[in-house]
Amino acid sequence: MISAHPDDEVLGMGATIKKLSRTNKIWLCVVSEGTSSQYSDKKMIKVRSDACKKSAKILGISKIQFLDYPDMRLDSVPHLEINKQLEKIIKKFKPSIVYSPPSHDLNKDHQKVFESALVITRPFSSSVKKLLCYELPGPVREPFHPSVYENIEKEFSHKIKAFKMYKTEVMKFPHPRSIKAIENLAIQRGVESSLKMAESFQLIRSIEE
Repeated sequence: MISAHPDDEVLGMGATIKKLSRTNKIWLCVVSEGTSSQYSDKKMIKVRSDACKKSAKILGISKIQFLDYPDMRLDSVPHLEINKQLEKIIKKFKPSIVYSPPSHDLNKDHQKVFESALVITRPFSSSVKKLLCYELPGPVREPFHPSVYENIEKEFSHKIKAFKMYKTEVMKFPHPRSIKAIENLAIQRGVESSLKMAESFQLIRSIEE
């Protein structure tokens, strides 16, 4: 899976990762360092990457690759450069499924990584047969329209445990990145799909053989 920032992976699909990791190898690529727009102290980059590693261990992620592009400034990086870095990873690990950040919210980094995901997973030049976007809490330009729901009732507690590794990112309710708000979203998506709790996704491309 691809995330724009450290913590996108757990917020977007932490419980699904835990579920999939029981029978699959999960590789995570984090495109930006996720801190320099918020903190002037460069030590925070390591704090955030260390949190990502602790979270990944809880979720069962096999390998993480940090590209360390500047946080909230991916639109200043040549699109081709990011694509080439991600294409190297796709060629190395040859995934059949890729999960990407969504493009519907206000975060420019999410939008840029989504655009790259479309390019690097295109048919004829990659091993990828399925591309999905996960949902991230926060302000949006337009509503997220799920087409795939994953039952996460048994895995939700692992998602929360993993998110708590990002101590600087856990907010107070009613912030969308509060524990209660994350739980409420999981319940909402569960109600929509006749489940107790769910994570939702948009299917962008699926090639059936």
